[in-house]
Amino acid sequence: MKGFGMVRASAAVAAAGALLSCASAAQAQRPPSLGAGAPSGQMGVQLYDWSQYIGSGAGELNPPAPTTTDGRVERVFQYLQSRNVKLVELYGYSNIFPGTNPATPNNTAALTALRALGDQYGLRFVSRHGNLNEANWDNDIAASKILGQEYIGAADLPSDYRNNYAATLDVAQRLNRLGKRSVEAGLGPVYWHNHAAEFSTKFVDNGVLKSAEEIVLDHTDPRYVKAQIDIFWAVSGGADVTAFVNKYQSRVVSFHAKDGVNPNPSAGTSNLRALGQGVVDFAPIFAAAKNRTRYYLYEYDPVAIGANGGFNPFTSADTSFAALKGDAAPVLYVPPTNFPSVPAGTAAASNVVPVTVTNAGDAPLTITGNPAIAADANDGGGATAADFSVVNHNCTTTLQPAKAAVADDPATPANEASPAVLAGTCVVNVGFKPTRTNYVSVARLQFTSNSDDAVESAPLYGKSTGTAIATVGGDVPSLLNLQLNSASASFGTFVPTIGRSYETALAATVTTTTGDAALSVSDTSTTAPGHLVNGAFALPQPVNVRAGNAANQSPAYVPLAESTGAATPLLTYTGPTNSDIVTLGLRQAIGAGDVLRSGTYSKSLTFTLATTAP
Repeated sequence: MKGFGMVRASAAVAAAGALLSCASAAQAQRPPSLGAGAPSGQMGVQLYDWSQYIGSGAGELNPPAPTTTDGRVERVFQYLQSRNVKLVELYGYSNIFPGTNPATPNNTAALTALRALGDQYGLRFVSRHGNLNEANWDNDIAASKILGQEYIGAADLPSDYRNNYAATLDVAQRLNRLGKRSVEAGLGPVYWHNHAAEFSTKFVDNGVLKSAEEIVLDHTDPRYVKAQIDIFWAVSGGADVTAFVNKYQSRVVSFHAKDGVNPNPSAGTSNLRALGQGVVDFAPIFAAAKNRTRYYLYEYDPVAIGANGGFNPFTSADTSFAALKGDAAPVLYVPPTNFPSVPAGTAAASNVVPVTVTNAGDAPLTITGNPAIAADANDGGGATAADFSVVNHNCTTTLQPAKAAVADDPATPANEASPAVLAGTCVVNVGFKPTRTNYVSVARLQFTSNSDDAVESAPLYGKSTGTAIATVGGDVPSLLNLQLNSASASFGTFVPTIGRSYETALAATVTTTTGDAALSVSDTSTTAPGHLVNGAFALPQPVNVRAGNAANQSPAYVPLAESTGAATPLLTYTGPTNSDIVTLGLRQAIGAGDVLRSGTYSKSLTFTLATTAP
């Protein structure tokens, strides 16, 4: 095996349709032991069920099987799509996944090709059974991010937990370290999958006899560590799974829905059966898990093809999917969101990540109210919800089920074959605004909708840098100040029968702190606006005005507007100014033939300093 590529044998593709059409018929009614089944859209599968088929083609219903591993993986993906299964948990087949040697790099090309194939068939790789090797964890994280996983974990706990109580505590601390690293890298928490021994192995913890499974959960940080419960193996280990779910609630992130007969600590794969054909009563477990457990993954650990009453990964899956799948339901899906590291004190608007919300179910999703930032209920004592804020969103809406294009489906346009989301998304723009340096902030983006509560929140992770932004300054009030050195100015004595212009001026000082400013003058009188008046008499020619300063010392005179209150522009400023000296020039023309009435001619003028950018 050289990794995962996109090689396809022509015979394999030709047989694909026959495989789907000849698969065993789904059961018409869900067995009572499955209760209401799994919420539709939260149901998935562990790919390990097909390990024999993927490895050799064993179990092909319509020979010949594809001749390559790649072709057989694609055949399984096509089958899952035909059964409307959208969630897959991967296992470590072939050499595309990280091993235990940190010096061996990931097969990035193969991982990328596998992700693309999953996208093509509308599959989301929610998790993967790997290992808990600390030295190789960075490779595991990198592979998981390529695949788009939510959770990173292992097929079981490291076996040394069984040695003694101290070893169990050591394993718990290892999980804390690994989970913290995955969270800080932008993935979700670490998880592990149990077998019977995790429940049958017991030690005294703080004076109470507990299973190793309970001890590990009780000594790990809920932000970083979750449990996946394999139901049949847990029952085999003596667990009351319903009570366990009620005790740990949202700590149980997913199930392996597995059925069998004669559950006991030494039970093996020969005890397994398709869902509904064993003795496990899933109904109370699923009822307890409602609004708590995120994913329900069907698994039937492979046995020899034909064993256990005719085991075949395809026909057993048909039986199990029909038993497991509940009614159509919406599923609110948001991937874990990691923010760029920024200094403490960064504003939320300066560090925004768009978070896409998808309806991954098969019924309309109605989001009510505004998405909110909620404190992680178990954030280790640090209240970090305030380090995030919703900047804006368009998610108070009803989203239709997202539809992935089906390959070779004539109803789907060819240009939408890989992958296409045809409906069902909205976006929340979230900002990360840390207040402490070198600190990991953990919170949740919380929604209210008609979906299962277990999928209504999405983790948010951000880590601040070792620097902080501090702002030092003071406030400047918005100021428009026009100061006249005198309240009046006089043209002197007008002489009849002699034509001339009389001039006078007022001195003023302008100070502004605004973005711009404009000086104008107006005559608010209703009697001969723009003209000097003496009782019932008005001068025939209007007063002319101008405003000069250092930048423009001799501007032209302009006549006052001859409408009541109309402004005559005088001077403009394009920015703040401090104590600008302004000369307000006034001119009155008298013609030789103008009739003058004895007495005083005057008019009150209003000078205004205004801004459009306070």
